[in-house]
Amino acid sequence: MKYLKIIVGLGLIPLGVFAGSYAIFDGGNGAFLGGILGGILCCLLFWSVPSLDEQHQINNNVNKEALDKAASSLQEAQIEEQTLYRALTRRH
Repeated sequence: MKYLKIIVGLGLIPLGVFAGSYAIFDGGNGAFLGGILGGILCCLLFWSVPSLDEQHQINNNVNKEALDKAASSLQEAQIEEQTLYRALTRRH
């Protein structure tokens, strides 16, 4: 996933050049300005967006805790149900 972030980030530079080539500034085109803007967006992407590996680690820990809580409550409910069933079947 780190490579995907690099590819997308570096792809913003030629995309900015391409989009900027359609803008006209003082008789020239804005390809240079578009490239600079693409480079700035690339840097922002690298520094501001957390990597997907970090997000996965954070979400993995949260999901594990939630699953452990759910599993323990289900086990407790099953034990209570079994004891209640045994108590009811012994009466008859």
